[in-house]
Amino acid sequence: MRAVSSFRQISRVLNRLVISKQVAQTRNISKTMKLLTVQPELTAALKTEIEAEMKVESESLRGSPPPTIPGFTIATDDAEVKLTKMHGSEKIEVVFNVNHSVDMNDDGSDSVDPIALPPFSIEITKGDQRICFHMELVETDDGTFDYSVEEYYVAPAASKIGDDIPESVYASSGRYIDPKLHDLLFVRYLEERGFTQQFCSDLVNFATHYEHNKYIDLLRKIDDFVNKP
Repeated sequence: MRAVSSFRQISRVLNRLVISKQVAQTRNISKTMKLLTVQPELTAALKTEIEAEMKVESESLRGSPPPTIPGFTIATDDAEVKLTKMHGSEKIEVVFNVNHSVDMNDDGSDSVDPIALPPFSIEITKGDQRICFHMELVETDDGTFDYSVEEYYVAPAASKIGDDIPESVYASSGRYIDPKLHDLLFVRYLEERGFTQQFCSDLVNFATHYEHNKYIDLLRKIDDFVNKP
């Protein structure tokens, strides 16, 4: 009886091993089939998406070249955009990044075209110092655009390109400032240097076009990548 019992146990173990092997083989076959079928399906989906986005570009954005921002020289480095100009002896630099700058409708509605509202920074350099403002773009009740100052400070001028602000520099929130100073510094001082509602509209227009171009470029890069041998 013990011998029969032992034989049955060995038989059960062998059956389990066979079943496990069959399941593993089935999973491997399934994975292989998925690997073989996903590439053409993905390529077709990418092609459809690229064509749809290019149609949006031609119909809603009036072509692929992003518009200019009057008064500024524009330089781009992938997602980052830098605007520069001179105001007398002052060097003015605006920097923004279009990554995650488009806020899609939460309800999934396509009735309103998405727009890019990237936060941006302004640096005004004079001599060995620079005054800096970190800004947010806001849409007004009448459908135009304006800015709000989130933070501001004075720092040493950059000694080289990409020179970071020292962490020891004191910065203050733009939300807590005397109303008169707010009008003089955040409104009139910046308006004299070209930072008006029109500038905000021009920036939004440029950023929306540019972000859309970068999205199409990303889709093409993905298509090239997945189709590499």
